[in-house]
Amino acid sequence: MEHIVNYDSFMNESAGIHPAIFKELKAYFEKSGKKANFEGAKKEILSKMPKWNLSKEDFEEAKKEFLK
Repeated sequence: MEHIVNYDSFMNESAGIHPAIFKELKAYFEKSGKKANFEGAKKEILSKMPKWNLSKEDFEEAKKEFLK
């Protein structure tokens, strides 16, 4: 609990999506829709945050969250 910055970051992290990439993944899924895939998401995140290594876990959580 000591690392919680605010309620929103707590909620996003509890869903399994790292707060630092939450907005970027959301935008990617909104743009790609059902065509979203791990490799495409990884490229999108790297274009926004060059040193970020998107995990399969974050992608899968985002898929559940944004493709309802």
